[in-house]
Order: sequence, then structure tokens, then C-alpha cells
Amino acid sequence: MEDSLSLFEDAVHYLDISGNLKIIKETAWKFKKLAMELLVYRFDITVNVIDLMELSVSLGHLLLYHPIKANALFQQVICTAVSELNLLSPHISENQISVRTKLTSLPRSRATEVKTYSQLSSMGPGYICCTGVIIGKSETSKYTQSTRYICPNQSCEGNAGNHFIRIHVPGAREFETIRKDFKCKFCGQILEEVVSCRHLSDQMIADIIPENYLKSHHQSRFKQQTITLVVRDELTITLRIGQKYTFIGIVRRDSYSDKMITAIEVNSALEDFILENASIPRSIDNYFKCQISAPGTFMKLKLSCLISLAAISNKQIQPIHILAVGRDTEILHRLFQYAMQFTQRSVVYSSGNHLASKVVPDRYNSSNYFIEGGSLLIASEGVCYMGNITKFKKQTLERLQSALSSGKVLIDVDSKFTKGQAVSIEQTLSTTVWANAEKLYTKKPKEDLLFTGDCSVPRNLFESFSIVQITDGEEFSHNEEVDFHISYQSLKMSMDDEESSFNLPVSFDDFEQYFKHIQRIDVRISPEAEKLLNRYYLATRKARNLSDGSVISSSTLSTLIALAQSHARLCLRNVVEEEDALEVIQLYEESLTIMFGTSILSVPSMPHIPGNLLEEYLDNQKNKSALQRFKARLQQFYGLHPGHEE
Repeated sequence: MEDSLSLFEDAVHYLDISGNLKIIKETAWKFKKLAMELLVYRFDITVNVIDLMELSVSLGHLLLYHPIKANALFQQVICTAVSELNLLSPHISENQISVRTKLTSLPRSRATEVKTYSQLSSMGPGYICCTGVIIGKSETSKYTQSTRYICPNQSCEGNAGNHFIRIHVPGAREFETIRKDFKCKFCGQILEEVVSCRHLSDQMIADIIPENYLKSHHQSRFKQQTITLVVRDELTITLRIGQKYTFIGIVRRDSYSDKMITAIEVNSALEDFILENASIPRSIDNYFKCQISAPGTFMKLKLSCLISLAAISNKQIQPIHILAVGRDTEILHRLFQYAMQFTQRSVVYSSGNHLASKVVPDRYNSSNYFIEGGSLLIASEGVCYMGNITKFKKQTLERLQSALSSGKVLIDVDSKFTKGQAVSIEQTLSTTVWANAEKLYTKKPKEDLLFTGDCSVPRNLFESFSIVQITDGEEFSHNEEVDFHISYQSLKMSMDDEESSFNLPVSFDDFEQYFKHIQRIDVRISPEAEKLLNRYYLATRKARNLSDGSVISSSTLSTLIALAQSHARLCLRNVVEEEDALEVIQLYEESLTIMFGTSILSVPSMPHIPGNLLEEYLDNQKNKSALQRFKARLQQFYGLHPGHEE
């Protein structure tokens, strides 16, 4: 008895100091202002478990390991507060008050943290947490949140009033809330539900997978690691496929299609976006991916990958999509695969998977359909690597082009699932897309197509990528030199032992630390850099205007700004300076040569830096002088093609 009184007092104290008591009073005031009486009065309280444990270990233990009992205790406290403070009408009974306890955090331990599906079966009745990425979700359906029963005997006391109210308890199934065997406590007759009093709310089934399974993995390999969630009420609105969350909830066991499934009923979902602290490593540029291609080779593609990686995990910078075009797609594939190791999440698309999504019948029988996320959604905040896009069907290329150009992924739900009109659901594309294509065989492509060997790629797909890199030099001898350096490097690495092999000044761990560090840098653009980018966009749009309309899209300016912001992050700056703007204008101008031929700013196409020029290319002082000369050419270009500056 003393323990119960102590827990009650601790609960009152915590609700007071945490601000929950004030919220309870405000909620009760809103109920009082309503012109009608409610069957159930719902109160939400939020609990920080660590703060609660500091106040009362016993109460914290009760909440963690016996959440239903803890919720009943908080309900008792709120009912007492409502009665003592006259917050609601005095005739409202205790069973009309519903309390929902929402946790804002949960200490991680072996007893509370779930990392694999197999762990669920050994978990107790307490709260657990699981961090993962949503890879699929069902259509929103309904469940009974509360309802009222009465005794059919009109002379019985149970025929009137609110003696028999059923409220959903976390972990309970629908048939446990709505049943036909409840008996009247007054006369013993079977109770009847007052269907008009039934209150429905939203629920959803979702599948998640721990993010560590999404690092350079194919989709088909991780489905056995799926953990099922039951999500209710307002949480059904916020959850997005591909987003990473930390879910707090309790274990439940359900039967779906004659199969028992252990799932988590979610109490709260916390959007998981934690950037790690990291120190700054030494030099970076010249040694990125040197294990695959020699220093100087594929230099512009490496720079593009670095810039694209710098934009990942920053919601202020739009994704920078890369397309590499060359005759040796195997080397391009290996370079992209290497770069993908520096992202927290990466998915390799293949023709056996779906690109955007796939809508199938709900295998849990909770709704009409289930949306399985495709590569573009599952790789959110990471990289989706497409491989050689010339190998895919026309329909796949059209869907990819639509997603890249609009910045949105469309989920098409057929009318057979909706029992009415077909529905399209939009979700923002927050995935960075990398791809390669075989070498172009014509310098003057037709109006609609760019030809790559025996396959043709739609021109608008090329234009949808942020940057396109041609990785073959114009001279055959130059390509032979690149092949020689790559072959020599491969041979050297195969002959060296693991310890002596390529002892580079920058290690793999250095790169990891570097990317973790730059992800924390928030970048703003200086007026000078913004003016340079604006004037270049307006001038090049005017200079390259065709009779049927400009081929420089309106999204080019936002792409240039994103490139400049990422370049500044690479340089460990939080302000985009003129230097960043000039560098990315050169890089972007070079990528335009794939569609227009020779650069109108005389920017040479240099996918590789010859060995005799590499030291000069990396010389900071000489590079600054070259940028100033390029700036002067830009000023002349602006004068020849003036545009209205906003």
C-alpha cells in the first residue's frame, strides 16, 4: 500500500515538473468549451524516461517493464486531478477518461534495443526500441479506438449510463476490443454494443529494415531481415517510405493469413538524423579512389563524386545526380561502387527490382493494398546506383527521367485496389542517383536521342542529371595512356601484399571521417558568388537558345547553386565564395559539351589530367590564377549575352 502511494505521489510530482499537468488543464478546458458531451475524454502525456528515472527509479522501472500498469497509474492521477480541480463535469466517470503515454526517448540496452527480427521473440512485455528504414507500408485502414456497451435488460442499471466503455489498449487486437461475450456486472446478461458510439481511428502496417543492411546491398538480399510495425493514429500521416526512424513500442503477436507474426506496436516514432562528430583528415583530392584508377585518371568524375557526396545528408542542398559516359563501363562501375562506401545508405538497382514502388495486395489483410518501396525511395538520404542505363527498358528510363526532372517519385495505385479511381501518391525524391552509359558514337546527336552504341538514350534523360561526365579523351593516344596507368596500377596492387599495397597519404578511414565532418557544415552563399551563378545561368540560357525553346532548363540555376554549396563544403567552408562558383561553372560547362559539342567559353574537356600536368593542376596558386583568367572570359561572355538579373 505504501509503495502504491509512493508511486502515485511520484507520478503527480513528475506530471507537475514536466509541464504535463499544465497541458492536462489546457486539454480539459478545451473539452469544457465543447457544446456537446463526449463518450471518451482523451489526454496525452509525454514522458522523458531519463528524467523520470532520475526522479523515481521505481516509477521509471514500472513504465519501462510494465507499460500497461504505468499507464493505468497515470490515468488514476489524471482522474484525481480532474475531480479535485473540477476540470470536467462531475458526472463524468473514471472509465470515460483515456490516457495515452508517449515516450520521447528510451535508454538503449540489451533488454530494450532490437536490431534483428529474431530478437523480438525473446523480448518481454516492456518497451523496446528499434532504428530502421521504412521499406513498405499498407494503405491506411481503421481500428476501433473506443466504443460503448449496454445491457439489453431495460430494467437493469447497466442499460443506461456509461458503465461499459471499451478502449483500445496497446498490443490488443480488434477482436479483443470488440467482442460478443461481455457480461453485465449487474445482471449477468450478454452486453450489446451501441454501434453509433464506436469511434474509429487510423492504423497502418509498415515494414522496416535496419539501415546497416542498406549499405551497397541489393534489395532482394535483405527482405528476410524485415521487422513489422503496427502504427496508429497521427503517426500514420507522418511516416514516409525510405525515411529512417527510431521506433519505441511494445511487442505484439498477430495471426495474418494463418501465419503468426511478431511485430512492434509503435508508441512513438522519432525521425533519426544524427550527424557524427569527426575530425578533419589531411589532403583529399588527388587520392580519392586511387586504389581503382591511378592519380590523374578520371579526375573530373572523381571530383563530381566528391561534390555529390558532400550534398548527401544535408536537406538544404538538393541531390546532385551524376551520369558518367565512357567506353569502359566496368571502370565506371567500380569507381561508383567505391564512392558508395562513404554513404550511410546505398542501394544498387537491378532489373529484377522495382524502381519507384510496387503496389500489391496487403499480405497482412489489414487493408486493400500494400506499397513496397522501390530503389529510389529506399535509398533516400543516400545513393541509388543504376548501373548502365542503356541496358534498361524504355519504361524504366521514362520513370527515372520523370523522377529526376520533377524531384518527385510517383506511386501509382491501380483502381482494382481502390475500388474506384486510380490514385497517384507523390513523395519527394531525396535520393542521389548515379549511373553510367556506354560511349557516345556521334558528336552531333539527333534532336530527340543521344546514341550509345546499339542502344539509344532519350535526350531528356541526359538533361535530367545534374552533371554528365564524359570519361574518354578526344585523342586516342590519351585514352591509351589512361589504359596503361590503370593496367599498371591493377598489376602493382595484385603483386603487393596487403600491408605495403598503396600506402596512400589519405586512408579509407580518413575519407570516412572527412565526409562525416563536412556533413555537419551549414553553408550560405555570398552575394558575389550568387551573382556569378545567376549571370552565367541567364547568359548561357540565352546563348544556347534554340528555335523550339531553350534547352537549358529552369532547374539549372538551382543545380549550379547546389554544386557550389557542395564545393564549399568540400573546402571546409560555410560560405560559398567566388572560387566555388567559378569551379562549378567550369565543371558544369564541361558537362554541357555532351549535348552541345565545343564549349562556348572554351572550357576544354579534360576527364583525365596527364601525369606531366598533374602537379600543376594541383598547385593552389596556379589554380587561382587560372580561375581569374576564366572569370575574365566569363565577364566577356556576360557582355555578349546580357540577361535580366532578378
